[in-house]
Amino acid sequence: MDGIAHPYDLAEAFMYSLLRYGDRLPSVVAVQILLNRKMRQGAYLVVDGIYGAKTREAVHGFQLEKGYLIADGVVGQSTWRALSEGENLQVIDSVDLTQSKDMGYEDAAIRGAGGVPVVNFGMCNGIQEAMRQIQAQAGAGNVVLLRFHGHGSPGSMGVTVGTGSEISSEFGVTFLDSLARFVAPLAGIFAPFGSAELHGCRVGAGRDGQRLVSALASAWGVPVTAGVRRQLGGGLTTFRFEGPTFTGFPRGGDLKGWARSLPVPEVHGMSVSR
Repeated sequence: MDGIAHPYDLAEAFMYSLLRYGDRLPSVVAVQILLNRKMRQGAYLVVDGIYGAKTREAVHGFQLEKGYLIADGVVGQSTWRALSEGENLQVIDSVDLTQSKDMGYEDAAIRGAGGVPVVNFGMCNGIQEAMRQIQAQAGAGNVVLLRFHGHGSPGSMGVTVGTGSEISSEFGVTFLDSLARFVAPLAGIFAPFGSAELHGCRVGAGRDGQRLVSALASAWGVPVTAGVRRQLGGGLTTFRFEGPTFTGFPRGGDLKGWARSLPVPEVHGMSVSR
């Protein structure tokens, strides 16, 4: 999948989101914007976050044009890198490794792909420390995707679970009033079309899941997506959701509405959608 025989692979490998036909995500918006910047004039995508037939066709065409990418219509590591070339964008992963049994899954997959995850162990004031580490790794306005990996439940995402109070160790719906001030420092790291993802089990499920995801979206000013089913993680599933998701948006609304609100320059000849 999305293979490559090119010097990008080892010395310059970097993080990505694994996207394919059928996905409806804010990260698809990023891919569509990057495709529009890279494609030849006259063949442009409507930016709507839907990885439909035309987006797959555009990805396939981009891969063929590059020549060194496997043309499978899937956005994997090598295609993501080629799309991001010259864009100064970052994908950052934060992994909760409080429980030793969790080591060797998401963290190993991220390192194996050339990434340097923010690794969080149990500690007092863990949320604040995790925010500090993410800020240290991020460039202002450069983060196109921020992912959190850890244990979860509807309305709760573990960040550095293990010691201290809940508010110091996880994103939780039970303390939404206090959560915003803990996570607010990250608001400035995102690109205009950036987003965040919570890869814990069932974090976005039910009313509590939707409330948490929407609160984080408001605090960060970008869409936040979480899975509504179990997320096993590890291997390639580290880089995509397993099953359906729920996305919250900074000012409410939906994926298409957010995509259309972005400050993306008009492109003449726009004729292709999805």
